[in-house]
Amino acid sequence: MPTTSRAEQLANQAQFVFQGTVIQLKGTTLKQVPVSDQTIVVRVDRVVHAPPAVSGLAGEEITVQLPSGDRVTVGQTLVFFTVGWIFGDSVAVKSLGQEEVNPVTLQLLAGSPADPVHSLHARQAVRQASQADLVVAGRVSSVRLPAGELRARASAGAGRTSERISEHAPLWQEAVIEVDEVLKGGRAKKVVVRFPASNDVRWYKAPKFQTGQEGVFLLHKEQLAQHVRGMTAPELAPEEYTALHPADFQPLDELPRIKLAVQGGSA
Repeated sequence: MPTTSRAEQLANQAQFVFQGTVIQLKGTTLKQVPVSDQTIVVRVDRVVHAPPAVSGLAGEEITVQLPSGDRVTVGQTLVFFTVGWIFGDSVAVKSLGQEEVNPVTLQLLAGSPADPVHSLHARQAVRQASQADLVVAGRVSSVRLPAGELRARASAGAGRTSERISEHAPLWQEAVIEVDEVLKGGRAKKVVVRFPASNDVRWYKAPKFQTGQEGVFLLHKEQLAQHVRGMTAPELAPEEYTALHPADFQPLDELPRIKLAVQGGSA
């Protein structure tokens, strides 16, 4: 497997990646951000990947908080790997790191789709595919309540649930996936994906599956512990998985990219 460059590692962690030119040291574009040795003003020259809220910032000057100890110079052009910080009349972001424009970062820039939002989603999909235990292409044949929930409701009476009543209750359901192709993780003709039907703030980003839905499913066995904080995690049977990250379900047109990811290539 090829060695991952520092730029690629940073890109996998960052939400907003852009090429920019340093305009001012010890500066800020937002009054809410106190000026310090680590705050600089940067003109966004080119957006590489970004969430929708900041995808149109090319040509704008924004505030960047550098990592502790990092230094740059006025006029320097760098690729910044950042996460969101403050949004107001302008934008302030925190840099995870920045790299000179070199062959590796030029390849990163050249390989990005024209749509930076799509670029972010695609990179997230590649990362999730590399971490998944099972990756399959297929379709949802049915959606149902978990067997344990059905038994609990039968015992407790109609309208009752086995889940602790709370605003963050996930309201678990199961999607049965008929598998057309296994890309990673061994043989499977049918798998079950446990997913939260709730649209609560803790769960609203998790994919919500529907009968007839087709695509690529990036499935996990050890994902629940990261999401079920303060709750009892449901036990998963051998054929059961979760897909809780928004990038864990991809449309079929992303199949070639996912295949490259699971084979150790790069998107």
